[in-house]
Amino acid sequence: MDRDAEANRHSSVSSEPTIPLGDQDGLPLLRGKQTLKGRLRTGWYRMDRLGRLTTSLVVLIISGAILARVLIELFCPYDYWHNPQVTVPPKTDDSNHSASTDKERRNAIRDAMKYTWSGYHKYAFGHDELLPVSNKSNDKWGGWGVTLIDALDTLYIMELYDEFNQGVTHVVDVDFSKATPGYTTPFFEMVIRSLAGLLTAYEMSLDKRLLAKAQQVGDVLMPAFKTSTGLPYPRVDVNAGVAVRASSICLAEAGTVQLEYWKLSDLTGNPIYHQTAQRVVDILDQSQKPYKGLYPIWVDIATGNFTSGQITFGAQGDSWYEYMLKQYIYSGGTHDQYRRMYVESIESMKQKMVKRSEFDEQMYYVGDLDFTAKKFSPKFQHLTCFVPGMLALGSKTLNRPDDLELAKQLTYTCFQMYNQTATGLGPEYVLFRDSSNKGLLPTNHKNDFDIEDLPTADSSEVNNGYYLGYDRGYLLRPETAESIMILYRITGDVKYKEWGWQIFQAIHKWTKTPAGYSAYRDVTSTKRDSQLTDSMESFFLAETLKYLYLLFSPADYYSLDDYVFNTEAHPFKIQHSRAHK
Repeated sequence: MDRDAEANRHSSVSSEPTIPLGDQDGLPLLRGKQTLKGRLRTGWYRMDRLGRLTTSLVVLIISGAILARVLIELFCPYDYWHNPQVTVPPKTDDSNHSASTDKERRNAIRDAMKYTWSGYHKYAFGHDELLPVSNKSNDKWGGWGVTLIDALDTLYIMELYDEFNQGVTHVVDVDFSKATPGYTTPFFEMVIRSLAGLLTAYEMSLDKRLLAKAQQVGDVLMPAFKTSTGLPYPRVDVNAGVAVRASSICLAEAGTVQLEYWKLSDLTGNPIYHQTAQRVVDILDQSQKPYKGLYPIWVDIATGNFTSGQITFGAQGDSWYEYMLKQYIYSGGTHDQYRRMYVESIESMKQKMVKRSEFDEQMYYVGDLDFTAKKFSPKFQHLTCFVPGMLALGSKTLNRPDDLELAKQLTYTCFQMYNQTATGLGPEYVLFRDSSNKGLLPTNHKNDFDIEDLPTADSSEVNNGYYLGYDRGYLLRPETAESIMILYRITGDVKYKEWGWQIFQAIHKWTKTPAGYSAYRDVTSTKRDSQLTDSMESFFLAETLKYLYLLFSPADYYSLDDYVFNTEAHPFKIQHSRAHK
């Protein structure tokens, strides 16, 4: 190459644009002087085409993920994902226009609640109970106005806000450190009715006066725990501020106050309430039992030992088993003790306490065992009809599908207790015979384990699948309505709505009075006026009407995924965030 060509080549190179030394264009060559923006731009321009494409994709994916997470938190918070969904999605059944029918039925139940509250407000406001036939009142619970407190959250759920405010206006002026002179307050009953009712009324309305009153109730009942073991005494003299000494307490009374005191701790920030009530669970968990997971109903307060009584999922034992599962649910699944205890109890119940009718292969029931867990009583109590609802909840929460099948079978039996009577009302219990034609005589007997030879079954027993005992009363109890509501929400089977509606119609037809609804003396008698007992327990407003109303409400209204109902049907918000702490 000659010199002229070389000179021309250098001349052409030097004439090309160059990157200036300096930072006029925001891309300084000296890295120490670069801003963050400048460094990013420098890095971008230094990449080849593939590098830029890869970086763009990464940024796009990250941005999309962030956006998706924000949308999920807004519309379906992650805190709700830790447990399996309990309820089926709300749906309309076009075959019977259920959406329209549901609204009509819901409004009818709401009208019944409004009617009952009106009678209570007129004849018994501020007193414990309305006497719905004589239009009088009683103060059988010490004069706290228990019906009023028990009904508050039902009024709120049914959007009866004027009536709710009437109740709140009264209750905020009640001094719960006082009761009828000489009266001793039943610890368990006032925890599940009064403490729980005030707690849920507060959670719904956020009226801080209600939380203050709930804490006062919790405090005045706390002396019950002042024992050598921590097992509570059954009654408290709130006027004197001391518990009434006793040697024993029944299982349900000792073990069905934990949810309420736990919720009180959560709302007040004071852990002592929950810690004190939890001690009872620990003691009973460690106590010697006649059969794994099965607890006799009488406990010695001084030792924590079981002393006597039958093993039952009915009266005096029922809600102890219920609260094992419900405390696990309320804890967000973080307390495995409750899950373990519940599973132990249900497995043993299924092995030793579940039998089938000799005349109806679909009809299963839960009987009782004696203290030794060796003798069986074929008596199925109305109170035990909470069990299918409990099993259904447990089946979904703990992934136990076989329990759901048993829940369906037991719910069928509970419904048939209503369906087969002349009034459509359910008695306090029904009886079954075994394959050797032995069972309990229908007349009054000394105990539930006096099994004798029975006469040949008559046509009524064969058709019904069971026979009736001497107590044929209906006390406006809620357990069957509770299980029907839960079974509908978990399975989506519309037959449960029809069963619930049939039960409500029977209640409305046979028990309605000019002031409210009355318990019924004999469900086989259609001589209505002579059967009304002039009694209306507060749980009719707190539970029976509430569960029936929720049966015909959308499944996401006070959803079983978001609320756990105490044994008096007061819905506590589940502390989902607890599982992430």
